[in-house]
Amino acid sequence: MASERDTWTEISSGRSAAAGDGEFADRLDRLITEWETGHGQPLQYRMLAEALARSGQTTSGSYVSMLRHGHRCHPRFELIEALADFFGADPYWLGTGLPRGERRTDISVIATVSDDRLRRLLRTAVDLSSPSLSILADLAERIRPGDTDLPKLRYTARLTDLS
Repeated sequence: MASERDTWTEISSGRSAAAGDGEFADRLDRLITEWETGHGQPLQYRMLAEALARSGQTTSGSYVSMLRHGHRCHPRFELIEALADFFGADPYWLGTGLPRGERRTDISVIATVSDDRLRRLLRTAVDLSSPSLSILADLAERIRPGDTDLPKLRYTARLTDLS
């Protein structure tokens, strides 16, 4: 199971705190809604937290609620596994939104970039919203003209074309 955890961590590692939260929340909400429909009653978060505790994952009902509504993001892998087990879902799908065995194309492409600093920037930019990507592109264009003039600064961003 360690390789699945590594894959999930690689896929989610570049996400910002705001990116992808709604997607996980939507998947969790879908599972809870399906459970409630199947059981004909609302799922109390306290009851879910107790069931998760019996499987070895201590959490609170309020934390589950925050995950469902997108107020908290990126739960630990073990909690995702426990949630998936409770709902009878695939933990890989719950954590990534992808069917088992499928990888995101952008992550695969990023892995081919040889420059570590550029690869880190690309992983960080994965899943940014369109407005955030525009801000990042504008920032890069502002940095680019002075980039070669400031090579001795320790934290100077050096963006290069790979073409």
